Amino acid sequence: MPHSSRTKRPTTTKRTSVTDTDGWTHVTNGGNVRRVMRRQKSELEPVLAPAEAPGRLTLSDLQTQFQTHHARWEGSESWNKVTEVMSKRLKQRSQTAPVDAIVCIGLGSPSGFLRDGWVDRRAVSLYQLAALVSIKDQVESHSTAPIKVYAQDPVFNTLDESLLKGMNITVVNHPEGFSHITENSMLFCPGAERQHLELLLPSKPWLLFGGPLEHADAGSVLQSYVQDTESYCVPPFEALEHAFWNMRLYWIGEKGVDE
Repeated sequence: MPHSSRTKRPTTTKRTSVTDTDGWTHVTNGGNVRRVMRRQKSELEPVLAPAEAPGRLTLSDLQTQFQTHHARWEGSESWNKVTEVMSKRLKQRSQTAPVDAIVCIGLGSPSGFLRDGWVDRRAVSLYQLAALVSIKDQVESHSTAPIKVYAQDPVFNTLDESLLKGMNITVVNHPEGFSHITENSMLFCPGAERQHLELLLPSKPWLLFGGPLEHADAGSVLQSYVQDTESYCVPPFEALEHAFWNMRLYWIGEKGVDE
């Protein structure tokens, strides 16, 4: 019986990266994904890739978009109220241990769509970035030295990184951002996952913008942080309400009520 001379191609197995709830990445073949997930005893999430920016979008276009969003944010009642509260706290703090760094976790991509999804968060990310830059400027106005600002998010693409670099914001990879959180820093986390907050908040950052954290489980790291802080709820932002929905500014100090 004749035999074919055609060489069989070796079977290829698709490799998949999955990330567990502790932030560790595991590379495995498709058939082993379920076994990895069972072994971790938790629901694993696919590794996030850089967001895809529209093909014709340039850095100049993105900078123009940011300036428009920044102007709307700084002209809003939301920022006017937040800046009043922050100014009072920063003035008090500058007499003891001024803020020396701001760490941004989970900003999202100001330029691109998330892959394999229909979510367009670009406007949300641009408004949140506008808030970060406004806060950075205000913190620096109460300091004698420039403030170091770090941003960490796996969905940042090259356009996002160029935009942030132009604002003197250093993009870092996971988990480097976590190491910059101290008692003298500010954590800016409008889009951080709960699992990340549980790793970040034990460092007791003096200021935090994000949340809300008030409905955390009893005895949790989040509840412990809330018990040590006072807070102020960000007023509704009319231009895009869900960009800061129910978010708060938290600071560690004497217990009190919202202003």
